[in-house]
Amino acid sequence: MLRDNEHFLCLHCREMLHETNYHQAPQNPLYQLLSSHCKLQAATALFFFEQGNLAQHLIHQLKYYGKEYIGEYIGKWLALRLQQTPAFASCQVVVPVPMHPHKLRKRGYNQVTLFAKTLAKTMGIAYNAQVLIKQTSNTTQTHKFVWKRYNDSNHIFALQQQEQLEGKHLLLVDDVITTGSTIERCYEQLCHIEGVHISVASMACAIL
Repeated sequence: MLRDNEHFLCLHCREMLHETNYHQAPQNPLYQLLSSHCKLQAATALFFFEQGNLAQHLIHQLKYYGKEYIGEYIGKWLALRLQQTPAFASCQVVVPVPMHPHKLRKRGYNQVTLFAKTLAKTMGIAYNAQVLIKQTSNTTQTHKFVWKRYNDSNHIFALQQQEQLEGKHLLLVDDVITTGSTIERCYEQLCHIEGVHISVASMACAIL
């Protein structure tokens, strides 16, 4: 039974969610992974993503069972962490990793949307889901080899209306980061915006 000050997770369950605290470590493993191909200001993930852990379960419920409120809950949690960190406090616009329109119609929602909107609202910054579009739909990446995931993510994103974001510090967000290939493909498009700076945040990552 939840107490009055608890939401859909009790305090015991919250303690089972292992935070990375990467926002406090500029040279963290996620940043090092992504910065090998992307010139980022900062990178973080709220939770560690492991087979069978609570973070995986929550994101699975969000992604496949329509429980979008989980994205809002995690978005508020992460926003409070980022507001305490100068590297992220300077972000001006939240940009979510987009979903292909065909998959969006089939599922009915993008699991990143409410998470990204909540991040933006809590941090008091803008939200822009129009600048990045996904051009081709790729199959699930969960059980593929690393090189295959990387190749599947080639050239699937495109840029539009980039003039609105010139000179801005963007916060690119996704649900889970594994190999970093999706983030890299998005970065390759966003970095064409004149004077742009880019940071990355996700609900969870598989970098241990």
